[in-house]
Amino acid sequence: MKKPTGYLKEPLKIFYVIDKKEWECPYHYHGFDKITLFLQGHVTYEIEGKSYSLQPYDIVVVRAGQMHRPIIHDDAVYERIIAYISSDYLQQYDHKGCQLASIFKSSSSVLRQPPETGSLYGVSSRLRQVCSTQYKTSRHHVLEETLFLEFLLYLADALETHHIGYVKTGNQNEKILRILQYIHNHLTENLSIPVIASQFYMSPDYLMHVFKEETGQTLGTYITTKRLLLARELMKQQLPLTTICYDSGFKQYSTFYRAWKKQYGQSPKKGVPHMTKAHLLE
Repeated sequence: MKKPTGYLKEPLKIFYVIDKKEWECPYHYHGFDKITLFLQGHVTYEIEGKSYSLQPYDIVVVRAGQMHRPIIHDDAVYERIIAYISSDYLQQYDHKGCQLASIFKSSSSVLRQPPETGSLYGVSSRLRQVCSTQYKTSRHHVLEETLFLEFLLYLADALETHHIGYVKTGNQNEKILRILQYIHNHLTENLSIPVIASQFYMSPDYLMHVFKEETGQTLGTYITTKRLLLARELMKQQLPLTTICYDSGFKQYSTFYRAWKKQYGQSPKKGVPHMTKAHLLE
């Protein structure tokens, strides 16, 4: 089963990463929202079955639980700023009337800002300059967080006023996209492989083959992972574990218990686990 990667023990974590190597990043997901400001490189980003060819200053928005990976095509310089963002960080500004959580409700996963001087582009450039400083003081880290908040505010405003473009997806398997949407819409219902296969007029064997080919994981693993993510959200509401089990699509508590313990390494009775895995810096 795919396990969550990345860690977040604080409301916000910002990384500036620049390297020059061709490497293969596996499909993975995080238990928190993530934004990548792509600066340079030869990279295609895949998110939930959709692929995007990136250009400098594109903004990659990945919601918690979304399966994704970058495809690095060569050993050209790959430069990016990555931010791990907790729901608590976003909510503190929502309570102040700044709806930053709306950024992660956009229908598009990759946004393209116009290559001209403007509020969002300007703060993106300043953020790049500060993050790339080699020797950082405590003031630099504070400035990073301040500029990133400014970046989020301008990004939310650009989305609200439609002053930012959406990157079109590249070649993809349309049937897989429909299958992913079907799973999303029926997550708490019967999602056995024969049921899904019949919905799309495919044999179970072919469905499993093409799903693994396109997403990098098995269909059963994907469904279980999505149900566990739903269970994590329900657990924050302090509901009884049996209610969480059935409301997240599991038919038996024993199945839920085993899946949770395998995924997070602890009993569901201990509550929502902290993310402690090593980050990929993708």
